[in-house]
Amino acid sequence: MDKEIIEKIEAYDYIAIYRHVNPDFDAFGSQFGMYDIIKTTYPDKKIYVCGDFSSELVGKYTVAVNYNEVDYNNAVLGIVLDTANRERIDDENYQRCKELIKIDHHIVVDSYGVINYEDSTASSASQLVSRLYKDNDVLKISQDGAAALYLGIVGDTARFLYQNTDVRTFEAASALLKTGIDIVELYNRIYLKNAKELEVNKFILNNYKFDGGVAYYVLTNDDLKKLGISRERGSDFVNVLSGVIEYKIWLAITENVADNNWRVSIRSRDFAVNEVAKKYNGGGHALASGAKLNSIEMLPKLIEDLKELINE
Repeated sequence: MDKEIIEKIEAYDYIAIYRHVNPDFDAFGSQFGMYDIIKTTYPDKKIYVCGDFSSELVGKYTVAVNYNEVDYNNAVLGIVLDTANRERIDDENYQRCKELIKIDHHIVVDSYGVINYEDSTASSASQLVSRLYKDNDVLKISQDGAAALYLGIVGDTARFLYQNTDVRTFEAASALLKTGIDIVELYNRIYLKNAKELEVNKFILNNYKFDGGVAYYVLTNDDLKKLGISRERGSDFVNVLSGVIEYKIWLAITENVADNNWRVSIRSRDFAVNEVAKKYNGGGHALASGAKLNSIEMLPKLIEDLKELINE
């Protein structure tokens, strides 16, 4: 498959790189990392990154990317990273690409590419992109690109703590380290906090709920305003409730006034939550999924479904 991907990249002068909506470290890391690999290896190609880049996470990356609009008057190859199904691709213009390549580590639900590099056993899309670079001498990468991919791997493995971490993850990370990236500086980009974040932690710990093995916090739009954080950032604190023996499943529920719904992030150490998430307009990994509630009145039913999962 590597040969097919590389040949497809070499066949196009215009390449647009996409990832999913509500991007996390892996979404941005794999997108910026792939951009850097192609731009460093084939400097004469026109490469673009697509989607919404208003997230504060963008500032964690140092790859100098082309944010200009894609010239779809030419034949464009689209490469979609870290996106299980086409509905979650950030930027509907992906449909204007002549061909698509999908590179993803989620459970397969929609193989929408002419080439589909799908591996649900991988820790992250950034791992898959790193492996592609590592195993093919024709491909080159800069330190900035390697740093982006390392951030993506670390973000989706929580510093190599999750079960999806295996020998391939460390081999990919080792290949990136050989470029000379400074991992202490990279960890600081992710984990250094400001005082405002401690206030968010305090609010969550003072207001979260626990019910039958399920721990969760709710942030209304008023709460988000009071805490001075975005809706997306509100979900990022879900693991404040992790690492507690009694908490088998933990959730973040945040009000999304833009779409008139509530976004849910679901995590677990031992229970496959993705099937429950599917019942609530979501899905994802077995132990890390997302969902949407049309109203907060749906939350008790979601909690009951998760409690049933624990008690099965």
